[in-house]
Amino acid sequence: MWDLIIKNGRILTMDSSKELNKSLLIKDGLIADIVENSIAEKLDACRVVDAEGLVVMPGIVDCHTHLCEYATQGVHQTVGKSQKMAAVSNFLDCLKSGITTLGEHILGHPVLSTTIEELKETASQTALTVKFATGTCCVGTEPLSYTSAIRPGSSLTQDDFDDAHYAGLAAASDFPGENIFITATVANLPVHLVPNGGKRIFDSDDINKIVKIFHSLGKKIGAHIEGAENIKMFLDANGDVIHHGHGAEPQQYHEIAGKNVPLVATPHGGTSSPPNSPEEIYQALKAGVTVAISSDSYLPVHPEAVGMEGIELVGPKDLFKVCKPTFEYLHERGVSKVDCLKMITTNAAKVMDLDAEIGVISRLKKADIILCKGIPVFDFTDTDSVVMVIKDGVVEIDKN
Repeated sequence: MWDLIIKNGRILTMDSSKELNKSLLIKDGLIADIVENSIAEKLDACRVVDAEGLVVMPGIVDCHTHLCEYATQGVHQTVGKSQKMAAVSNFLDCLKSGITTLGEHILGHPVLSTTIEELKETASQTALTVKFATGTCCVGTEPLSYTSAIRPGSSLTQDDFDDAHYAGLAAASDFPGENIFITATVANLPVHLVPNGGKRIFDSDDINKIVKIFHSLGKKIGAHIEGAENIKMFLDANGDVIHHGHGAEPQQYHEIAGKNVPLVATPHGGTSSPPNSPEEIYQALKAGVTVAISSDSYLPVHPEAVGMEGIELVGPKDLFKVCKPTFEYLHERGVSKVDCLKMITTNAAKVMDLDAEIGVISRLKKADIILCKGIPVFDFTDTDSVVMVIKDGVVEIDKN
């Protein structure tokens, strides 16, 4: 007997632009087979879901979030033990929005002192897959303000970061996220409070040294970057993933692609520079860059973001809205809907080195699946249209 059968759905596998009108057979948390609906009708299962008229696709992967730290204080006003409760609340918002996998960034917080070990344990008790990128953060105040994932609850200086500190960050990190800030962040603060937003923090020797520390421990490294010159320094140091990449020059996308470095785009903001425009993301894709789009939750919308009027603070439920201007621009220029959706499924999974497990509907992949009233972003942006969320083969959200 099968654990779950999903029949009659419009399946978007993500490894083909064609829809399949077939059934999924799920066992032990995996997609065991994809069969004709007529075959599925004759099989027994603990639960059968009739997905007629619904789109069936991989769960959404948001590979750049801040839901355990800054959002717990900024959104829920928590400052003590309730930080972990607030994080779980944020995780539930993700699941209800169709997000089944998160790339969570832990950068330390000057007030919140919950350790990375505690946050990992909290996340492990939820239905989501949550991988953590640990890093240092530099806020562009005057003077510059520093924090670190392995020194939570502390305000630091650059002198606190020696080789052993970076080795500790590498050891604790699950995937290449914002492990270092090559440029200072505005950190959601008003512009007048962060006059050094965008200022370069490291020179090329520093970047090379830190990259080598991560690589020597078998870890990939990602970086918060804006500005063409800073992007070049990271590429020259053989860094692995660019987060934001605002201000990249058009010709740089070919170098980024040639080095097989993914770009995690945030077309709504995240640095002191104008965010990734739909045209820039199109240029990156045409050059062969693996592009993911993230929510960077929770993040205010940059005043120069394209087509996002009416959105103030971007959370998990807003990811489809964030993607819409870019997806529409790309589709008008011949990019398929599936190739657009890869930026929040397959490509985002690749950023997190999880593409062997998730991001595609095929045999022996994890049964992380959502059922929707149409194709996300193109047919709807409201997450109420995500009517069912299945994680590891178990129905976790059912809005029917």
